[in-house]
Amino acid sequence: MGRDERPDLRAVLERVVALDDAGEPIAALTHLVAALRPATSGGGEAQVLALCDRLQAGDEATRRALADVVRRAVGGASCVHTLTESGIPADRGFFDELLLKVGRRALPEVEDPRELREIVRAVFPDRKDYAWLAAVSEATWHRLLDLLGLTADTVVGVPAELASAVRVLAHHVSSLGLSPEITGRMPELDDLDSPFLLLTERVLRYTQRCGRGDPHDTATALTAALETLEACRAAVVALRANKHRFGTSLRLTSLSFRLLRQVERLEVLLRLTAAEQRAFERAVQRLLVELVEAENTRDRVGRHVRSSADLLAFQIVEHAAKKGHKYITNTAAEYWRFFVASLGGGLIVAVFAVFKLLLAKEDLSLAAEALLYSLNYAACFIVIYLTGAALATKQPAMTANTIARSLGAPEGRHELDQVADMIVRVWRSQFVSFAGNLVCAFPMAVLLSELFVTTGGAPLASPDKATALLADVHPWLSGALFYAGVAGVFLFLAGLVSGWADNRNLYRDIPARVAHHPLLRRLVGRDRAAGLGAFVDKHGGALLGNVFLGFCLGGAGTLGVILGLPFDIRHIAFSSANVGMALDGLAWQVPGSVVLEAALGVVLIGFVNFVISFGLTLSLALESRRITLREHKAVAGLVLRRLARRPWHFFLPPRRASST
Repeated sequence: MGRDERPDLRAVLERVVALDDAGEPIAALTHLVAALRPATSGGGEAQVLALCDRLQAGDEATRRALADVVRRAVGGASCVHTLTESGIPADRGFFDELLLKVGRRALPEVEDPRELREIVRAVFPDRKDYAWLAAVSEATWHRLLDLLGLTADTVVGVPAELASAVRVLAHHVSSLGLSPEITGRMPELDDLDSPFLLLTERVLRYTQRCGRGDPHDTATALTAALETLEACRAAVVALRANKHRFGTSLRLTSLSFRLLRQVERLEVLLRLTAAEQRAFERAVQRLLVELVEAENTRDRVGRHVRSSADLLAFQIVEHAAKKGHKYITNTAAEYWRFFVASLGGGLIVAVFAVFKLLLAKEDLSLAAEALLYSLNYAACFIVIYLTGAALATKQPAMTANTIARSLGAPEGRHELDQVADMIVRVWRSQFVSFAGNLVCAFPMAVLLSELFVTTGGAPLASPDKATALLADVHPWLSGALFYAGVAGVFLFLAGLVSGWADNRNLYRDIPARVAHHPLLRRLVGRDRAAGLGAFVDKHGGALLGNVFLGFCLGGAGTLGVILGLPFDIRHIAFSSANVGMALDGLAWQVPGSVVLEAALGVVLIGFVNFVISFGLTLSLALESRRITLREHKAVAGLVLRRLARRPWHFFLPPRRASST
């Protein structure tokens, strides 16, 4: 029977009962799930509804028999390890977990067939089973459980396996919540009234009373356990929300995600024992989907790599984002102030472009050339940063992170309109920054070239060099656009390095350690040492990012020569300055078509610089917030609609501050 065909549920149920009568309840459930499995993940609702209709139209004996199948398949299973581990991140390093997954795919493990996770794997073998199960609504689950008689009223006490799992999870949550990595950043969690200290006691009290004493006492004990668990969740959320104060590490970020998953699983298990029907139904549905998803995706290497990348991205994005706000203009006054800052950036680039051209005239070894070019670029970017000037291509890696950070936590609701509005503002800020850089870099390079002629008797660029500089920016007869893409990748990486360094400084308390360094205090005094610590705190990440970018741009061409590959960089501001020096070196005796081609090349280089660096950073930043592909498309649609309605907002500021 094809998956698109509607199964004969009467015959399916008869087969299920027959398999159960033969002592094969797991095979019976597997047969039922195979019949219900839809062709698409969204078809789960219709399939389960059809089963409900069939059960309702049938007799009580069939419903009771199917409920017995479920009880027999699951009732004798060993559940503790499954309930406490399946779907919860393991406490292993990235490579250890990766090797484990690869090893299991190459040589599958042989596990106890009585283990619940093995039963889940047998009943739901398709790797997309979790998707169609998740598509089934709460109301449909309620109807199915009611028809089978699997309700909260049937739960009396806490089964031994479930009670063990609840207590084990409570111990895990308490232990992890009191680990030095967490209490070191939130000392209040180590107090005597810490919720992590109280949790195991209150969970134990509940499991001992459940089904054995006064129902009121049991309900009170459950409420106390759930309130303590909620306090644990709030503490972890506060820890993550305050990471900007003390930084984080991949280890701490991983611990916080793992702890939250343990808290969520413990809550589900406690709700599973609740007498309240709605809580019981939601717990059954959530637990089933979580376990099936965990087993369906257990050995997916790509999912593991992506999950680890999400943690790393989230860690870096949080700190890179703090630098991005100043690069996004909202009002006309901010727009024009940014334009003036960009003029300063263009002026500085022109000066260092002259230095680079002078270095190129020297007979340098490849190593010396790479080093001096790198130092020249790094010095240029540092001067721009310290003077408050603006360089257009340095901003996308910061602004993209700011956009993502505005969305809130990965688990939060994503305001896509807000993302689209910020993208418009970023584009507008980039446009005015590009304009400011070009308006100043090009004429300033020409003036410096003329000054060189006046003082030295010869232009900066010889005719041959000038011709080569113009050829280097040709939009289709050179590799300019590809090299601009390479520069965009380096700009993206520089943003990551800057965010990583800022986070590392906070996490390792580097500024305070610098300020209190005994030798430094003896050499420069307490006040100057404190000032140096504050400088590291404020500027350390940005300076390291600028140095990293300078060495990437300065060494790329040399690396291409060494490897014999077409590998180099093109940067809009430096390219515009090079065009200015080239035209002056040729005494402006250049065909108009060549000038237009050079101008087009410079503009396209800037566009590629921006699109690559901004696109890569925004993708990583949105990934860190777990934005789905559908939401990516929705954001693109919102941006295009804004472009159609008010295209001028992409280039000029509104008269009043607004969302776009």
